[in-house]
Amino acid sequence: MKKFFLAFLVLASFLFGEKGESITGLIHDIKSGLPLSEVNIFIESQGIGTTSDKKGKFKLSGLTIGEIKLTVSHIGYEPQTLKIEIPSTSFIKIELKPNLIQMDAIVTTGTRTERYLSDVPVTTQVIKGDRLRETGAADISQLIEETTGINVEENQFGTGVNLMGFDTEHILIMVDGMKMIGRVNGQLDIAQIPIEQIDRIEIVKGATSALYGSEAMGGVINILTQSPDKNWSLQSDGSFGAYGRVNQTLNLSHHQGPWQWSLGGSYRHFGGYDLDPKTIYEEGSDYEKTNFDFRVRHQLSKDSQLRFESHYLTEEQNLITSHVFTERSLNKRYSGRIEYLHQNIFSAQLKSFFDYTTYDHKYDWVVRKSGNLKEATKTTDDLSLIGFHFEKGLNRHGINGGFEYNNEKIVSNKVLGNHRNSKMISSFIQDEFSFNDKWTLLSGIRYDQHSIYGSHASPKISIMFKPEMISRIRLSYGQGFRSPSFKELYYTHSNITVGYNVKGNESLRPETSHTVHLDIERWHTQKYHARVNLFYNQIKDMIEFKYDAMIDGITTYSMANLSRAWTKGMELDFTYFIFENTELWLGYALLDSWDEEQEKNLSMKAKHKANGGIRYTFNNGVKTNMRFQYMGKRFYWDDTAAGVAQGQTWIDNYTIINGHVSFPLPRNIRGYVGVKNLTDTVDPKWGPMPGREWYAGLRIDLFESFKE
Repeated sequence: MKKFFLAFLVLASFLFGEKGESITGLIHDIKSGLPLSEVNIFIESQGIGTTSDKKGKFKLSGLTIGEIKLTVSHIGYEPQTLKIEIPSTSFIKIELKPNLIQMDAIVTTGTRTERYLSDVPVTTQVIKGDRLRETGAADISQLIEETTGINVEENQFGTGVNLMGFDTEHILIMVDGMKMIGRVNGQLDIAQIPIEQIDRIEIVKGATSALYGSEAMGGVINILTQSPDKNWSLQSDGSFGAYGRVNQTLNLSHHQGPWQWSLGGSYRHFGGYDLDPKTIYEEGSDYEKTNFDFRVRHQLSKDSQLRFESHYLTEEQNLITSHVFTERSLNKRYSGRIEYLHQNIFSAQLKSFFDYTTYDHKYDWVVRKSGNLKEATKTTDDLSLIGFHFEKGLNRHGINGGFEYNNEKIVSNKVLGNHRNSKMISSFIQDEFSFNDKWTLLSGIRYDQHSIYGSHASPKISIMFKPEMISRIRLSYGQGFRSPSFKELYYTHSNITVGYNVKGNESLRPETSHTVHLDIERWHTQKYHARVNLFYNQIKDMIEFKYDAMIDGITTYSMANLSRAWTKGMELDFTYFIFENTELWLGYALLDSWDEEQEKNLSMKAKHKANGGIRYTFNNGVKTNMRFQYMGKRFYWDDTAAGVAQGQTWIDNYTIINGHVSFPLPRNIRGYVGVKNLTDTVDPKWGPMPGREWYAGLRIDLFESFKE
C-alpha cells in the first residue's frame, strides 16, 4: 500500500505540477550570517544545477527519488558536498566557510584575460582591498612597500616602486588597465590613489612587454578600483593624524537592473615634516591632493556591455629647500576610458576601447621673501590610445590578441622646440595551451612600430606544471624593452640648490632585457601559503646620467646608454593561519646586481630585505594588525667633479614597525587607530620618513547606518 501511494504521488506531480521532485534552501556565510548570491548548486549524477539569488535562496526541480549528492561551491569559500534523501520536505540551510587563503580570486593582468589566481601561468601577487584598509596605510605606497620583493622610492617628484632590481621607470603602472602618465624625473606618484577606492592590486613580476610593450620590462602593477555591488551605497572614510594629516573620502554608488554607476571623491592633506629644526631645510613636502572618480556601466544586452570611467586629480606640494627658495609642484591629471564589450561574436569575446590621459606639471622655485618665481617648468603630457582586443577558446587553446594605436606628445618649456610627439602601432598575440590537467604552455609575442626608435619585437614563453591541486611550478622567459622617454630624449633640467644640469640625448637607444623566472608555490586554503621565486635579469643599453663637464661652476650631465648589467635574486613568502583568527606572514628578498661595463655593483640596491606581521581578530569584531619591514644596507658611489667613481658610501639598515587596530561601533560604523614607524626611524638624507606618526579615523556605510 505504501509503495502504491508513493507511486501515486510521483504520478500526480508529473501530471499536475513540476516534473520530478524539488528542493529549496538558503545559503549564507557562516561567520557573518549574510546570504550569499550566485552560489553554484549542482547534482552531478542527474546533471541538474542552479545558482542562489540575491537573498541566498535556491530551488532545484526535476529530481528523481533516492539519495543525491549536492555540491555547493562559491568563489572564496570552501566547497561542500551534502547527501540528501529525495523526496525531502525540509528547507535546507547551508553554511559556507570562507577560505583563509584566496586562490580562486579572479585576476586579469598577467594574461589580459580572466583567470583564477591559482591558474595564472605567470607569477602574480594580489593584495585585496579589505587588507589594504586594515593596514592603516595612508596610500598604497606605504602598503606595497611591505610586500616581499618591492622597494619604494620617495622624493619630491613622487613615489615610485622597484621590482626585482628594476627601477621605477621600468615598471608599468596602470589604474583599471589604463596606463598612468606624468613621470617626473622617472617617478610616478602612485601615492595619488586613495586606498578606499581600491578593490585589489595585481602585481605581475618579470618582463611583460609581450603584452604591454614599453615600461613593462620589470613588471606591471595594476590598481583596480571597486565596482558597485549594492542597490544604493554611500560610504565615508575620514581620518586625521600627526604632521597635520587629514584624509577624507566619500563614495556614492548605485546598482539596479542593467545600470551600475559610482561617484567618488577624496581630499588629503599632509603638513610635511622637518627632522632638524636647527636648519631651515625641510625633508618632507606638505601637500594637498583632491581626487574625483566617475564610473558607469550599462548592460546593453545579454552579450554586450558599454563602460565609461574617468579620474581627475589635482595636487600641490611645497618643500623648503634653502634660505632662499621653496620648491612648489602643481599637478593636474585627467584620464578617461570608453569601452564596448561583446561576449559572443563567433564564440569570441571582443573589446574595443579609447583611452585618453593628460597630465599638467608645473614645477617652480619660489623666492621665499618676495614670492617671485626664479624658475618655472611647465610640462603637459598627453596620451591617447585606441585599441581592439579579442579572446577566443578553441579546444585546449585560449587565444587572445589585439591591435593598438598610441599617440603621445609633450609640451614643455624645457624641451627643444617646446613640443614633441610620437606615434606607435602595436599588435600582440598570445596562446594559452593546456596539454592536460597538469601542464599549461603560454606563449606570446608583441610587435611595436614606433615613430622615433623604430620597430621592436618582444616574445615571452611560460610553462606551468601542477604536481597536485594545491601546488604550482612556473618557469618563464621573456624579453622586455623600454623606449627612451621624451624627457630623456629632449628635456633639459637644472637644479639650482644642488647645483647640477641634465641634458637630454636624441641618440638614445631603447633599453632591452632578458628575464628568466622560476616560481614554486603551495597552499592550503584553510591553513597556509608558501612561495619561492628565483629570477635573473640581464639588461642592455641602460639609460643613465653621464658626466660631461663643469660649466660655470655647475656639474653638467647628459643622458646616455652606458652599460650592460644584471640583477638576480630570490624571494620567499610564507603565510600561516595559527588559528582561524590569527594570521602570521613572513617574507625575505635577496638581491644581487652588477654593472658589467663599469665592473661594480649597482647603487641603491639593498641586498637583504624582510617583512612580516601578525593579524588577530577578536570574537567581538576587534581586529589588530602588527607588521614590520627591514631594509638592509645600501650604498651609492661617490663621484668627483670629473665623474669618476671613488668609493662606496653606505646607508645604514633600518627596521620599521607599524600597528593598526579597528573596532566596531554602533550603527554600522567602524573606528580605527594606529601608529606608523613605531621605532621612530628617521634619515634626513636617504629617507625621507617623518618618524613616529599616530592616526585615528572612522569608516561608515551611511545608508546602512541610517537603516538601523
